[in-house]
Amino acid sequence: MTRYVLSIDCGTTSVRSLAFEAGTGRHQVCASEDVALLFPNPGWVELDPDGLADATIRVTRAAFDWVGAQGGTAVAVGLTNMRETAIAWRRSTGQPVYPAILWMSQQSDPIVARWRAAGYDSLIRERTGCTNHFFWFGSKVAWLLDTHPEARKLAEDGDLAVGTVDSWLLYRLTGGRSHATDVSNGSRYQLMSLAGLSWDDELCETLGIPRRCLPELRPSESHFGNTDAGLFGQEVPITGIVADQQASLFGHGCEDKGDVKATFGTSGVVAVNAGPDATLIDGLVTSVAWEDPAGHTFYEVEGSAFHSGYTIGWLSKRLGTSPPTGLGQSPLGADERVYVLPSFSEMGAPRWPERSGAAITGLGMDTSNEDIMRAAVEAMAFQAYDLFAAMKAAGANQATEVAVDGGGAANDYLCQLLADLFGRDVVRPDVQELTSVGAAKAALRGAGEEAGRYFGQDRDKAQRFRPDSDVSYAQTGYAEWVRLVETVLRKP
Repeated sequence: MTRYVLSIDCGTTSVRSLAFEAGTGRHQVCASEDVALLFPNPGWVELDPDGLADATIRVTRAAFDWVGAQGGTAVAVGLTNMRETAIAWRRSTGQPVYPAILWMSQQSDPIVARWRAAGYDSLIRERTGCTNHFFWFGSKVAWLLDTHPEARKLAEDGDLAVGTVDSWLLYRLTGGRSHATDVSNGSRYQLMSLAGLSWDDELCETLGIPRRCLPELRPSESHFGNTDAGLFGQEVPITGIVADQQASLFGHGCEDKGDVKATFGTSGVVAVNAGPDATLIDGLVTSVAWEDPAGHTFYEVEGSAFHSGYTIGWLSKRLGTSPPTGLGQSPLGADERVYVLPSFSEMGAPRWPERSGAAITGLGMDTSNEDIMRAAVEAMAFQAYDLFAAMKAAGANQATEVAVDGGGAANDYLCQLLADLFGRDVVRPDVQELTSVGAAKAALRGAGEEAGRYFGQDRDKAQRFRPDSDVSYAQTGYAEWVRLVETVLRKP
């Protein structure tokens, strides 16, 4: 009988399930459902927690059904999820008290301003590796407690539970038996001590978030509970939970200090395995990558370019032109070169320029739509290298290669530019579901099973891009792009 590990992958706009053969890593996407986002006010982004949980239960059932149809058996379940999204529910009934507040939602800006005025910026940063920004979980929960007295009353009575998406889905998948999270997600709460891997009681009190509302913290590879037999007809241990970007790092096989991966989706994220040290670097975020069953903790340093793939989509719709994809593209000369500065709202790490508003520079009378699209792809590469260069203190300079994934990574032109900038091979695996791979790996190891570094991948089928013999085009372009960011996007 073939043994399978199920991987549940909950992203911002969809949730899906995959089944991996425990021995070979071969996998099948079993089901996927879209998730509807809500926009109740400008800058606010929410979703229905019950709708998300119901969709997750359906795709999980589909995975169990698929395994059964193969004559197999499921031995473990892993979960990976979008981070920082805040969900609150009543312990006594399991009913949500407010819609889920998504990671990108901005309604907690007044909380951020209040904390900044109180001088909490450095306290949050030094204790947790996070920053004082609406992006994080903590400010969202504080906003909910401040603006909804019934939620505050539930918290005071001990009947309020809060958590990120993984914690909520774990609660529902186990039939309400488990309120927990792993340390990779926990490190995105603004409330967890990076040094102690525990909730910081002093910080919770200072920020006004009752400690008893929070989930139990556990290693990423550990037993979180069992699937509810009433929902799925069987109890299977849930033994792996890893937040999405950390799961991608793990899924790539970036298990040693200095290993680097870059993800190109709507935003662009570069992360480095920082090893056992929680290194803080200005402009970047330090989190827990994962913790294994033996108690070994791996940290990561990451940075996000907020409008990476978004820029490509925005320009493609307006210009009616696709970005260049081939390696043999003919770039413009230095005097004709076009540059894109993708800062629609915020550009993001590592420079955090003050001025928003994307810009295109270098336009000439004979500039074509194709020239602009090429510049947009080059901006993706420049931002990724900017992040990589900032991470050298966390060991990124030790990397012998850089792994890539996400929809944008399918672009050969982008991958070759990255190789020329990094001065290292860029490796694109034969599988793109790296977050799901990471969750499956964590679940297998959490169940005491073998799962190799490159579980789920066929390294012989990976595409490898090597630095060109002449990298001047990439390097001079990056230098000019940095100059433009510092001049055009800095407030006078």
